[in-house]
Amino acid sequence: MADKPETKKRENSFWKLITGEGGVNDQKILEIYSVSIICVHAVMVFAFYYLGVWQLSLYNIIITAYYSYCNSVVSEGKVMRGYLLTFIEIILQMIITTFVIGWDSGFYFYVIAIIPLYYYISIFTNKKSEHIFVPMFWSCVTLLILIATYAASSYFEPIVVLGRLQITGVFIFNVFLSFQLITWMSHFLILGYRSNMGILEDKNILLGEEANVDPLTGLYNRRFMEASLESAYRDAEEGTAHMSLIMGDIDFFKKVNDTYGHECGDEALKLVAEILRGCVREGDTVCRWGGEEFLLLVVGHRGIATGIAERIRARIENSVLEYGGKKIKFTITLGVSSFEKDLSLEELISRADANLYYGKNHGRNQVVSLRSI
Repeated sequence: MADKPETKKRENSFWKLITGEGGVNDQKILEIYSVSIICVHAVMVFAFYYLGVWQLSLYNIIITAYYSYCNSVVSEGKVMRGYLLTFIEIILQMIITTFVIGWDSGFYFYVIAIIPLYYYISIFTNKKSEHIFVPMFWSCVTLLILIATYAASSYFEPIVVLGRLQITGVFIFNVFLSFQLITWMSHFLILGYRSNMGILEDKNILLGEEANVDPLTGLYNRRFMEASLESAYRDAEEGTAHMSLIMGDIDFFKKVNDTYGHECGDEALKLVAEILRGCVREGDTVCRWGGEEFLLLVVGHRGIATGIAERIRARIENSVLEYGGKKIKFTITLGVSSFEKDLSLEELISRADANLYYGKNHGRNQVVSLRSI
């Protein structure tokens, strides 16, 4: 009973690999191929024994052990070596079987089937520094080996001559397996491509987010806010949404830096950022506008923005920053402005800034929401 969960987990992992749900891993794919090839060669051991071709029966016994070694190599993470060993064996198999039972047995189909593997490796496992025509080069080398084997086979009689029915059966068997090899490698090629594209998209999203975020506070940066302001301003002009701004600046921030050090100042900025995030609503946007200055884009009229600004001011006034064994208190002054007809976006920002500095010059630690300055 204890083995069932582990077995189920393996089955789920196998199914996710086949469907691509869990991403495509080159190592796991080659492990599956190694096990599949071991099974195929084990079948060939008995098939050739039944046909009376002891040479190929013995060869497949050796190759079954060979692929067991390949599987252990891949399990250790040496994927490229595993692919190389696979290529060598498939080409060797074509040459040996051609001279033992003849070209008509169809073992050359496996050599043709491995050509997509060259490109698969080039895309997903090779170093970027390697030339784009490397897989094409190896494909041409494979073609030359195939032609040379065919040419040589026309000068020699096969060691064992099978009957027409028997050779046809071997031919059909090899065509079927070669078709499966091409089909599944193409399947994994597509899954690998999709997986890589998904990873690339995730990285681009992450890079985009990082480019829009202030690294210290985790708030949006000025670049992102400027784009958000333009969008919100268009909506306000069209009458589809209200728009207000809150500009905030920490009072006597230079004194905090000079007295306790810039690291303490950074902690103060982080604390303010946390409070700002906690005071706004879903749909509002908060950014670090520059230095110790913050800008909030509020979806709502002046009264809503003023209420949010007052809540921010009160929470910061009542907060304590503990740093270096000391408890540090500070305040913030905020200016509010709201969208009005015939008021440009630049004027709207300037009005919030003017209200802020009006408060700075008239006592600090307050919210100023004058309609005009």
